[in-house]
Formats: sequence, C-alpha cells, structure tokens
Amino acid sequence: MIILQKRHWLMDYRDIYFSKLNAMCFLMLFTNGLLCAQNNKVKLESSLVVASEVSYEFKSDTFQKTELILKPEFVLKFKNRSKVVLKSQVYSEFQDNLETGQPTELMVSGFSKRIFIGDRTNLELRELYYYANLKKIKVSIGKQQIVWGETDGLKLLDVVNPQNFREFILDDFEDSRIPLWSLKTDFKISDFNIQLVWIPDNTYHITQDFNAPFFTKNMFKTPPEGMSMQVNQTKRSTKFVKDSDIGFKLSGFKKGWDFSLNYLYYYDDLPVFYSNFNDQATAIEISPAYERQHLIGGTFNKVFGSTTFRGELVYIFDQNFTSVKIINQGIVQADLYKSAFGLDVIKGEYIISVQLFNEWVTKRISPYNRDLFETNGSLLASKEFMNDNLKAEMLWVHSFNHNDGYVIPQLSYWLTTNTQLLLNSHIFYGEENLLFGQFKNRSRVSMGFKWSI
Repeated sequence: MIILQKRHWLMDYRDIYFSKLNAMCFLMLFTNGLLCAQNNKVKLESSLVVASEVSYEFKSDTFQKTELILKPEFVLKFKNRSKVVLKSQVYSEFQDNLETGQPTELMVSGFSKRIFIGDRTNLELRELYYYANLKKIKVSIGKQQIVWGETDGLKLLDVVNPQNFREFILDDFEDSRIPLWSLKTDFKISDFNIQLVWIPDNTYHITQDFNAPFFTKNMFKTPPEGMSMQVNQTKRSTKFVKDSDIGFKLSGFKKGWDFSLNYLYYYDDLPVFYSNFNDQATAIEISPAYERQHLIGGTFNKVFGSTTFRGELVYIFDQNFTSVKIINQGIVQADLYKSAFGLDVIKGEYIISVQLFNEWVTKRISPYNRDLFETNGSLLASKEFMNDNLKAEMLWVHSFNHNDGYVIPQLSYWLTTNTQLLLNSHIFYGEENLLFGQFKNRSRVSMGFKWSI
C-alpha cells in the first residue's frame, strides 16, 4: 500500500550534502577497484541495460508515462573468490507525471537519496557492496537488496527493503525495491543455513503526492464537513545503531522440503497517522510517525513431479491500524497473521501458478476500510512459442472480500539475443474507495523494449 506524504518545499541541505558525499564515495571506491584490477590482474565484468516504456492511459486519453532507463553494472572479481558489485541507474521520465516536480525524499536517509537533474531525470546508486566467501562464512557489506519472499503479485515476507510506489505495485519487485546500506552474513550450522542481517539505513517507502497518478487515497479518511486538516512533518528514527533493523533467516532441506524460518525487528515502512482534534473541533492534526515492529515468518516448498507446492507465513505483533473511531488518536493495535499458499504446474511450455492469500486481524477491532479477515487470489499463466523467443503471460490478482483487482496481460519477444520487445496492459477494476479499484481510471496499455550489452 501507499501512504500520504505532505510535500515540503524547503530542501534539507544536510541530506543534499550526504547525497553528493555518497556519490563521491562510490566513485572513489570504484576507481580504487579499477586500479587494483590493473595491478593484480583481477577480472572486471561490465554490462549495460537500456530500457524504455511508453504507457497510454485509457480514461484520460493521454500518455501516462514516457520513460528511459540506463542501468550500468560493474563487477570486480578477485582471485580469493571475493568481488565488488556496482549497479547504478539513470532514470528519465519525460512528462514528469509519475513523480511530479523534484521529490524531497524526506523518508530516505541521506546516504540513499537520488541525485536529481531538474524535475525529470535522476541518478541513483542502486547497489554497491563487497562480497567475500571466507570458506565457512559469506559476507556482503554495502548497499544491497535482501530478498526473503517468493510470492507473485503481492508481498508478504519480502519486507526487508522498502519500496518505491511510483507505479503502485506494477513495477517489477527488483526495480521497485529500494536497496539499503546493510551487512549480511551467511554460514552453516550442521544441516542449516543461517543468515544474519543488520541494517542501519533508516530509509522507508517512497510515496507519492496528492496529484500523482498512483497516490493511494483509499487509506485516508475524509475529514468531516467543515473541518480542516493539518499534516505535520513525519517523525522518523535518527540514531545510527539504536534505530537499526536486525533479523535472521534459518533455512534448510529435509525429506524433499525446502523451508526457512525468519525474524525481523524493524521500523514499519509505513508511518502511523496519529490524529488529534483541536479544542474547538474545527481541525484535525495528523502527526505521522514510524513505529517499531516484530515479525516472524517462514517459507516452505516441495516438488511433486511437475507440480510445486509452496507457501509463506507471516505473523506481525502489534500492527497499527487506522481506526474508524476517533479514540486513541485514531489508531488501534492488533496482531496480524498473513499466509500465502501456491501451486506451480509446468506442462511442457505451459506454466500455471495459483496463489491464495489470507490476512487475519486477531482482535475484534474496527480498522478503517478493511475487514478483519481478507482473502486475495492470484493466477499467473504463461506459454512460450517460436523456440522460446515469444512469451505470452497473464497475471490476475483479485480480492474476494471487495471484488476489486487488476489484470496484466503481456507479450514479450526476443528480437535478438540481447533485444527484447514488450507489449502489456494494466487493467484495474472495482469501486473507487478500494485498494485496487481506486486506480481503475489509471488502466493503461504499454509498449517498450530492453536492450543489453
């Protein structure tokens, strides 16, 4: 889901300084790596992906986006099985429609901010980390993505990295995740793999303004008639060590079952919107604040012939919900249980994947604009043609509680071994006050390409 973020027009010069310092640091590190490569004859690998997509919005009869993305990547591989990985991105949105103006990114730490060139182009250090394989332990330190979840369409356990909601949930998960400065270690104890993560990077979801195409208005109650609303600056964590996120993942393989057990102590990437009324009851004061959470969960899967059965389980303690009542600053707490069960079937060149998602609020509270027990389903079907050069695919996500959802049919064609053409559509349906239905006027058709060298 996406949240409301009030735009502040005064720039934070400290964050600008850290953004430039961040860019200087990674350039210096990579330059030193190149010198090391020349001196020690280590291997340097490089690649570039150029992608472009144009989307036409049916309702408004206008172009919703016209974007061009450059993704250079460099990998320095050393003889001791260690490496330095650098991934960056140049993003241009020619109409300045998805992220209007120049975002201040108040929810992003100074070391993770993008560098903006005008309103339409930004430079981003996507990943920069050092990986070392030290026989019994593997270490990754730097800016990186840490992926725990395995579901399609909707996320459950994939909560380590925040997300850019520029296009709601339509972007690929890898592209929408915001990499964080973090330390990850992997090692074995007996038959189990252990992963420990430490994340001192206090970056949260990047959300959109009121006039952006994918601003999620359904999450916010409309003030009573005659009352105004004041949104204060969001209270966020600032202490490097004390406010860090920590977690672990235990995984293994037993009797044909792959499984994992996960724990994360973290700040929820969505702030809690505390509401207060003034003495005359003529205005509502909204004070957003990021709050701590404990999460436990796990994954499992097993292959039965051509069918894979898989699942994810998540339990969040003291989840904060916006309440329909005005007591307790408009916020209620309850534990939240989430589950996803899926079947993947492969028949020749056909792939069919069915998933069932459930969310259960464990207390009888009165959350705003949602039920205590909610069920969503998804269907992903694909087939390859012409010696695997052409792929037809469709993803359908549907809410059984609210009868809203979205459908994504897509065709992709490999024109050459390094050039892919794309044609797809994103179609939302449902009532306008619902999570997916609110974007039914944003339904679109898109075409684009990806070229790599």
